[in-house]
Amino acid sequence: MKLSKDTLALFKNFAGINSNLLLKSDNKLATISGQKNVMADVTVSETFPDFGIYDLNEFLGAMSLFDDPDLNFQDKYVSIRQGSSNIKFYAAEPSVLTAPQKAITFPEAEINFTMSANMLNMIQKTASVLRAADVAVVGDGSNITVVVGDKKNATGNSFSEVVGTTDKSFKVNLKVENLKMLPGEYSVSVSSKKISRFQSTASDLVYYVAVEADSTFDF
Repeated sequence: MKLSKDTLALFKNFAGINSNLLLKSDNKLATISGQKNVMADVTVSETFPDFGIYDLNEFLGAMSLFDDPDLNFQDKYVSIRQGSSNIKFYAAEPSVLTAPQKAITFPEAEINFTMSANMLNMIQKTASVLRAADVAVVGDGSNITVVVGDKKNATGNSFSEVVGTTDKSFKVNLKVENLKMLPGEYSVSVSSKKISRFQSTASDLVYYVAVEADSTFDF
């Protein structure tokens, strides 16, 4: 088996959420952060066997040693091979891995808007430039505005952009470090039950991100 470029990009992205990855005997990939506040799942073109990867970055590093490796999964290891060169990468026991136990049933969302690829990129860039750790999605009964800044500093530098309209008032607080999405456009849904969903508009890739406890929903 060879990994497609899209699947390899997903592996790299998921490694930023959790270094563990538990492959199941299907074409689904899913991961969850150690703090259980970020989860992602997607359908890929490859069909994997049951196989546990303890250190996904190490696995990706092993693959990077070859230009175009083949993967041959065995019961206890995967052979990463190109020509006569071969790396045996051993499987981890599922019991030692942090992995999603079940799919998330997303509750009814009262807040919905589209986050463009440019907006997602701007959040990351401005957070770095302004040294800001927080993202707020604010509804004032008219507009939905994304604000990047320090929520504990009312006079601190911040970036904002209107991303939609609403008839509700709310302030949804998120951590920049939890927005680990691949670049692209996302349909964003937020529930007052303190969870948000970022659904890619180009595929079935979805991220679930916990909403911070100090968020407010005035409806």
